[in-house]
Amino acid sequence: MLTHQRAHYPLTSHVGRDTELADLKARAGAPGGQVLTLTGPVGVGKSRLADVFFEEMRGDFADGGRYLELDALPARPGDRDGGLARAVAEALTDEECPAGAEPLDLLRDLLTGRDLLLVLDCGSRSCEGIAELWEAVAPLARRLCLLTVGTQVLGMYGEHRVPLFPLAVPTEEDAQDLARLGQVDSVRLLVDRTRALRPGFRLTEENRETVARLCRMLDGLPLSLEAAASRLKVSSPSVLLDEVLRDPAMSTPAGTGARAAFEEDPARPGAVAGPDARGLALDAVRLLVRLAVFERSFGVAEAAGVLELPLDLTRRALEELVDHSALLTEEQRDGSVRFWMLRRSRAYALADLGRRGALTEARAEHAAFFQRRVHGLRERLRGAQQAQAAEEFAHWRLDVRAALEFLVEGGRVEAAARLATAAQPCWLLRGEAREAVDWLSAALGLGVESQEVRPAAAQALGEALLLDGEPEAAAPLLAEALAAYTARDEEAGVALTRLHLARLAQLQGDLPAAEHQLTLVLAEPGPEGCPGRRAATLARLAEVRRDRGDTAQAVRHAAEAVRLFEGAEDTRAAARAQLTLAGLTVTQGDYEHAEQLACRALLLLQERGDLPEVARGLAVLAELLTHKYGRTAAAWERAARLLGSADAIRRGAGDTLAGQPGAVAAGLLDRVSERMGAAAFETAWQEGAASTPAAAVALALTLIEPTRHQPSSTDVVGSLTRREHEVAMLVTEGLTNREVARRLGIAEWTAVNHMRKVMQKLGCTSRVQVAGRMLRPLDGREVQDSDSRDLLRR
Repeated sequence: MLTHQRAHYPLTSHVGRDTELADLKARAGAPGGQVLTLTGPVGVGKSRLADVFFEEMRGDFADGGRYLELDALPARPGDRDGGLARAVAEALTDEECPAGAEPLDLLRDLLTGRDLLLVLDCGSRSCEGIAELWEAVAPLARRLCLLTVGTQVLGMYGEHRVPLFPLAVPTEEDAQDLARLGQVDSVRLLVDRTRALRPGFRLTEENRETVARLCRMLDGLPLSLEAAASRLKVSSPSVLLDEVLRDPAMSTPAGTGARAAFEEDPARPGAVAGPDARGLALDAVRLLVRLAVFERSFGVAEAAGVLELPLDLTRRALEELVDHSALLTEEQRDGSVRFWMLRRSRAYALADLGRRGALTEARAEHAAFFQRRVHGLRERLRGAQQAQAAEEFAHWRLDVRAALEFLVEGGRVEAAARLATAAQPCWLLRGEAREAVDWLSAALGLGVESQEVRPAAAQALGEALLLDGEPEAAAPLLAEALAAYTARDEEAGVALTRLHLARLAQLQGDLPAAEHQLTLVLAEPGPEGCPGRRAATLARLAEVRRDRGDTAQAVRHAAEAVRLFEGAEDTRAAARAQLTLAGLTVTQGDYEHAEQLACRALLLLQERGDLPEVARGLAVLAELLTHKYGRTAAAWERAARLLGSADAIRRGAGDTLAGQPGAVAAGLLDRVSERMGAAAFETAWQEGAASTPAAAVALALTLIEPTRHQPSSTDVVGSLTRREHEVAMLVTEGLTNREVARRLGIAEWTAVNHMRKVMQKLGCTSRVQVAGRMLRPLDGREVQDSDSRDLLRR
């Protein structure tokens, strides 16, 4: 048996690498030859994982294995492959190649009939020559498994790539919960390695946010995290975070040579874009540097737009950067891919752009691109593509913020106002009214004079202020916009401004004035073939008539608004109107219909990410609970929790204010508090306020009345109709309601309704639970939330 050569990497913790290790072991154990490539950026832990893999797998091969670090192997001048074959042959024999011998011939003799595991760790060396070596010797071996470890792929047929990504970093939500934060892989590694050097170190309430930010700034790179742990031996997380924030490039792992490269030659790839540019041609490095203007992730179309390159050329360039681990990828639910750059690479790249005087031009191109793209989202938010439009903006929001910062700092008044106005509906949808207020105020504060731009910006700011709870500040802006639109005879602007003025009057308790504004809007015919204005006006009028005590008229207006919105395929606006209709239906005593309306609307609004309206839906269902299930103590407790959740969401996301039925009126709060007792009410309220919006929606949709017996999973599933069973099984595949509807050829509303019935019959509170209940009769196992959350999160 050939002896093996150990790598020089101590077998310390390999947190978060179980999936990749299992993949490598499964592939290596397959019959026949295997070509595996473990790739990833510098510092991601490739060599350490390869070492663990080697130690666990070499015993499965009759002739053992060899782990060769190519950086440490000698090469002689004149070798055609850079000395690779000679170095491997000498490592396998522990002897120098005889003078005049052909290294490849010697390798063929050594490997003929062998059953061997061979790991070639490239380190900083190119992978050039490895593919040719494999093709020359693999057919002669009985079984040869080759694992190449490096930053780039071999690019040969039959190669199986196992990309190694940075460890998961904590989200903002993770950082709010100490236990949850401690389970995030990057945090686990940082704490584990710090405690190995400083046993008293703990993750605490006082340092959790700092530790979370530190892990994000270090990109979840194991080598950077371990370097940080060594510095925490005599420092604190806050001090270290300050140092990283001042110089993001300091997260470059020791030994990569990036800083030394800059001092020697600022034009070298290692200096221009850090260690992640290793192996790239200078043209590719320059393109990588230009991509640093993106704040986080981007798609092919976005890169092509900013770089002003054809799509096919951009696609090939991105592929090369991914193959060299200079860019990392994120899989999307629709099968597409987004790309992102490590913070350290971006820091080097932005420094290079600044040094060459090219940063301002690059940021201007970036801002111009997002101005064009965000302007195109406004109409899409009102139609059948609203879900895709909202998701696109979710990807772009950091870039939009960066573009606005550039425009405001540069005094580009009209461009900043146009972009902030175009982004306003997206911010409001996401519950970010304060973001809209801040940027629109900043843009208008620059002194916008254009009579085309200023009224739209004033109107947008007025609406945002209404949602942010500042009606007094909104009033003069809306009055200004109305006067400007009226003077220019812009009917669409006048109508939209009157809708906002009606909301303002309603908030101020002047219901006749609110109704007058809405009546004026309805008196105008509006653009032909565009029912959205009439639908929005009727939806608002339904709320005003409700507040004036005319329930019958309010119901008619709300139902007509729902019909018009559905006809225009504006499902989000239709769901909002349905919530109003549900609240009205509660007052009429039709609790079953009200519950169906509210639950269906709440599910859709949650899917669309409309947090302000989710808060309103929770409040509507809280009121419904006290009427329909008022004899059950659990109903009052749940109502208090839902009201607490609604209040927390509203405070964080902005209030829909006048759109809110009487569910959050002081009367309901007093009734719930009196029924439960002040202490119990406060406890339930705080529990609700601490829950996530998704958890609150799941609670709202859970059945109140307990079943009299606990049927088996098979019995429960058998109670579903054929169509309900089809819907439930598609949920196990991770499909959204829209995708389920498209697959079955039914309307999205119908799919939502079926989903509601499935959840009721199965006693489930989430799609993950539905999947678990449906799969349990088949394999006897539950689908665990932790395993399925990413697949089924909708």
